[in-house]
Amino acid sequence: MASSSNKRHSSDKLEMSPEKARKLFDDGGVLIVLNLPIGSVFGIDMKIYQVGEKFLGLKMIPPGLHFIHYSAVSKDGNVAPRKGFFYFFSPQEIVMKKWDNNNEDLNSMAPSGEEKQRIRENLPHIDKNLGPYPYQILKQWTRLTCNISDSLVNRLQPECGSVSSVTEFVPQNFPIEESAEPDSTTERRFRTLEEKYLPNMKQVPGTEIRFTEIPKNNFIIIIYDNPDGVPAQKNYVKKHGFNFLGGRKTVEIPNKEDPPGRIQRGLQKHEDLMKTFLTILHYQLKEIPSDFFVDITSSNNFLVNTLQVFFENVKESNTSEQFKKFVDNFRKNLTKTLKWDFETIPDDELPVVVEL
Repeated sequence: MASSSNKRHSSDKLEMSPEKARKLFDDGGVLIVLNLPIGSVFGIDMKIYQVGEKFLGLKMIPPGLHFIHYSAVSKDGNVAPRKGFFYFFSPQEIVMKKWDNNNEDLNSMAPSGEEKQRIRENLPHIDKNLGPYPYQILKQWTRLTCNISDSLVNRLQPECGSVSSVTEFVPQNFPIEESAEPDSTTERRFRTLEEKYLPNMKQVPGTEIRFTEIPKNNFIIIIYDNPDGVPAQKNYVKKHGFNFLGGRKTVEIPNKEDPPGRIQRGLQKHEDLMKTFLTILHYQLKEIPSDFFVDITSSNNFLVNTLQVFFENVKESNTSEQFKKFVDNFRKNLTKTLKWDFETIPDDELPVVVEL
């Protein structure tokens, strides 16, 4: 396995004693990957490698959630779109995958208990062909995924079992062949070129990530109670209301109530939930460019604008001083690290001067 192409961690070197390395080898999970084309890009969590001719997989994988991702390379050197899958490893678990040239994907193998035992006993002989798990990024990966449960992954992961960086489409129907006779109807004459010549496409069934649908009503506070007891992990903030998204059950507050009042009551009731969300957002923002949320047409950063409204809501709420201090520290950290300005009033909220 060649060196990592992930510059963020390429200079990080993990040092550990032989005793600790041996324990991690004995207790960690193992991923066996057979027949993956040489030169392919292969990775686990936030680490990326290039596959060499002796590559057989990974060892010393710590228990918990991991993301295995790969991009095969053709004989001509063309790199395929990245695909991957989430998997919860148990201690000493052995997972086997084999590259299928026909469908250009990794297929699961299901060895028996005896076969797994033989593989476990043979691990010292193939140790040099297994890349070690990059423990230098484990803490960072854990911070990003510590609130994700096995059942949540199973519920959200596509039915096909893998996630692709490129959406796969199939034609739903094709344009009807046009008559040579001129058509005077307005509908026919003003059809766009896309409608006229391209088929209607739909995503390949079973490849969709099964996210919870986001309600479109901005004036209802909705709390989704995760059945696993895991705090909600998504937040939808708008000027007149906000939603917490995460699980299955829904509790609605009637529309007729005053939106600002509902916002304050929601903040008071769910301080712990907001702390969890802001903590997750804190670590996520460390992994993306500061201009990721900038609208290229207007140069406005919608996340800055949204958070600015959120900070004002917290400031005006009756939440605890501890929570307000937590939110204020979060705001100061964003200003310091990303240089985001939360003090400037948005243009659409500036007072309008009317000359009489």
